[in-house]
Amino acid sequence: MYLSLQKKFFLAFFSIAVLLVVILASMMHYIVRDSFGDYMARVKLQRLAPVQKVVVQFVNERHDLSVLKTDGAWENLVLAVEEVKREAKATKAARDAEKEGRIDYSFSPEDKGLPPLEEDNDRLPPYVRGVALLDANGEFVAGEPIPVEQALRFPIKNNNNTTVASWLIRKGPPENDALGQHFLAEQVKWSFWLLSLSAAFSGVLAWLLARYFKKPMAVLQNGFRRVAAGDLATRLPASQDNEMGEIQRNFNSMTSQLQAQETARRQWVADTSHELRTPLTILRMRNEAMRDGIIAVSDDEWQRNLSTISDLTVLIDDLQSVARATEGGWDLKFAQMHVQASLEDALQDNAAAFTASGLSLKLHVLSKQPLYIEGDAQRLHQVLRNVLLNSLRYTDAPGETLIEVSSKGKNVRIEVMDSAPGVPDAALPHLFERFYRCEGSRNRATGGSGLGLAICEGIVHAHKGKIWAQHSRLGGLSVVVELPLHQPVKK
Repeated sequence: MYLSLQKKFFLAFFSIAVLLVVILASMMHYIVRDSFGDYMARVKLQRLAPVQKVVVQFVNERHDLSVLKTDGAWENLVLAVEEVKREAKATKAARDAEKEGRIDYSFSPEDKGLPPLEEDNDRLPPYVRGVALLDANGEFVAGEPIPVEQALRFPIKNNNNTTVASWLIRKGPPENDALGQHFLAEQVKWSFWLLSLSAAFSGVLAWLLARYFKKPMAVLQNGFRRVAAGDLATRLPASQDNEMGEIQRNFNSMTSQLQAQETARRQWVADTSHELRTPLTILRMRNEAMRDGIIAVSDDEWQRNLSTISDLTVLIDDLQSVARATEGGWDLKFAQMHVQASLEDALQDNAAAFTASGLSLKLHVLSKQPLYIEGDAQRLHQVLRNVLLNSLRYTDAPGETLIEVSSKGKNVRIEVMDSAPGVPDAALPHLFERFYRCEGSRNRATGGSGLGLAICEGIVHAHKGKIWAQHSRLGGLSVVVELPLHQPVKK
């Protein structure tokens, strides 16, 4: 059976509350019953004081309690004490006798004008019910036989503070004590009502708590439903400063990233379609013109078609490289590289192209020590080639491009800077985005795919390095690459 989260919260809270109420009610009932039993025993002990005086007097005179074991002796003693108590209230002489501690006891009811003892104990006062008299050795003498574990034991001492006997008093009211039984029954009844009211209150409180905890969960659940339906602009109110608020903030961060990725994906598809459509459209229109005789079929026209196809091939290769950078799928072959030597090779490879374009290409090494890195030589040469190609395309002639290499902490810093024109401040953060071309003098129809710097960023990140663009002190653009230094292996 399916249970909603609110019902599960309710059952959990309600079960815990009811369990606590039952435990507390049981403990209260036990404490009341135990305390009441102790109270009743002490009340009986107080009322047994006159009988206790007689027992002490009897021991002092006879040094033995065995006579009380005979049939009717204990009952006659108790009734005699009760008769003396009644007479003491009526005459001053009886009060004086009690004051002296001398009570004329008799074991014959007839001596006191009492009717003969009957078989039952209905004439005995309530305070002797559930009471046993033990001698100094703890042997039963008179009263009611009581299990020791169900009773309290009180010593009977003489004037010398010597224990001559003891009382064994049952805890709680006896079965025929209607008043005591009624008191306990009332306690049980009120405990039951208290338990019922507490359970009802716990149920209401548990339901309110379940609703309170379900509300933010319902908001979160609704948010996930909307995201699953494609609404990546969904945001949750994250005003609470607790765990739920943190979950909601993480949800908002997740949806923001998903929305940004979806926007980038759509932009990627649109830009890719646009970049592919342009050369394909040119190629299709040229071929149709050649077919219809508008353009004469010649080697030059076929060469133009091949050039367009070559541009498409470069674009597709760049797209594949960007896809690898996005997925982290570079197949890198790491090896130790001498930075200064690698840059000198790149300088020689590209010097002729820069000279032909009216630009100078120089290398400036600021570190006197040889610098080494661990990396894929082919991919890192691709980074440098793309950056230099960018500079070659967009730097005005006459101009210059400077490669500056130095060490910075635990990194190698390679900076490729060129002369005017520069880029606007707003364009700097976007230069490494796919298909991004800034407006202005550095945006030319030079045949670039707009993916070169994006590929560079992917390769540098795969080498655990950093790459960024900034304004050049020469007046143009500066691209900075930082890669971790590597301790050369001594052979």
